[in-house]
Amino acid sequence: MRAAPNPECICGCGTLNLKTQLKTGHVVGCTCHPCIGRRNRRKGQRGQARTHKRLGGEGFTPSNEESARPYHVECMVMPEVKTGQQIPASWDKFVSCEFFRRALSQSERAIPFGSGALPCVVLRGDFAVVDIRRRKK
Repeated sequence: MRAAPNPECICGCGTLNLKTQLKTGHVVGCTCHPCIGRRNRRKGQRGQARTHKRLGGEGFTPSNEESARPYHVECMVMPEVKTGQQIPASWDKFVSCEFFRRALSQSERAIPFGSGALPCVVLRGDFAVVDIRRRKK
């Protein structure tokens, strides 16, 4: 007869669950730092794969988005220009926040010299914010 599984995690984090992960031996939902990091990495790679597919990427998904080549996306756009009070204050706040500036900077630094690619930040795999401003170099 088999013994009942221990509901506590092996790392001592205090998480209780009857399901354990085969790979690590930790319980599902463990809150130790290695498990949190593993879950975050898995979510990030899932988002990178979704973006790769939606931008027309073929073949394997690049494991590191900074080492990937720029995507050639051809699309027609119908711009709707908004200025002044038409733009919600929350948008201005988002675009000027540290998170967005850092993400745009990472994209800018990853562009190969002379490629002519524009920096772009993809949000949740659904929206691409492309910086179309001219840069003085």
